[in-house]
Amino acid sequence: MFFKLVKDLPWMFVIAILIWLAVLILFFRNNKTKNVSFLKKHVTTFFAILIALIFTIADIWIFVQYIPTHFRKNQTVEQTLSTADLLNDVQPADTSTKKIITTNKKDSAAHKIAEAKPAAIIYSTNKASIRFFSSTSEEDIEATNNQTASALNNQTGDLRFVALIKSFRFENELMQDHFNEKDYMNSDAFPKSEFKGKITNINSINFSKDSSYNVTATGSLTIHGVTKKITAPGTLTIAHQKINLKSVFKINRIDYGITSDEVGDTLEITVIATYN
Repeated sequence: MFFKLVKDLPWMFVIAILIWLAVLILFFRNNKTKNVSFLKKHVTTFFAILIALIFTIADIWIFVQYIPTHFRKNQTVEQTLSTADLLNDVQPADTSTKKIITTNKKDSAAHKIAEAKPAAIIYSTNKASIRFFSSTSEEDIEATNNQTASALNNQTGDLRFVALIKSFRFENELMQDHFNEKDYMNSDAFPKSEFKGKITNINSINFSKDSSYNVTATGSLTIHGVTKKITAPGTLTIAHQKINLKSVFKINRIDYGITSDEVGDTLEITVIATYN
């Protein structure tokens, strides 16, 4: 991985080598001068060393400034996912509240009015977070996407998450660039990842009462253009009219066609969503 990082900005090292190579050549040339003291021989060498230090510092400064600027320019403009498309997937066919009037034949004067269950509520957010963590013998790799769109239907349990791959953020910006390359996530070809499924025990949840529930979500997870069925445990907490959903589960990168060995075979995924 070190060599991959170095190859992205080789000019810093090339420039530094050329600067000090020039100083070294000047030193040997001046050292050949005869019948002159060492100090007189190397007056120009001392000036060259001073200039080389200045240029080296400038080289490092440009390198440090260049990294974030360079990678920001090469990244696609950050997008914010809308939840509009998500709502289409979790919206029931008819969410209106209906009144059903029935007549009792034995007593035509008595009418019973029954109301259907209240309209489904679609909880949504575009600020959910997805974090993945991988541990290898060389290093731990961690990235977080805080711009994930999600929607939850409180009646059917339909649940969906959609995340843009280029919205994942790493502490190491060079690693972030590799993450989007063809031999890794290939985000140009596969720009998003998504989960589409259901909370299977949605009927056991009372959304009108503050409480915490253990839930299970089952559905299809698509990463890197590959879709697999998964089942993930989680916790759904209702507090002060807010819905908080958290799940931690693991996947195998090989299952999703991710061949880069820069991450471990097993990835730990943490999903957190707060719905209003």
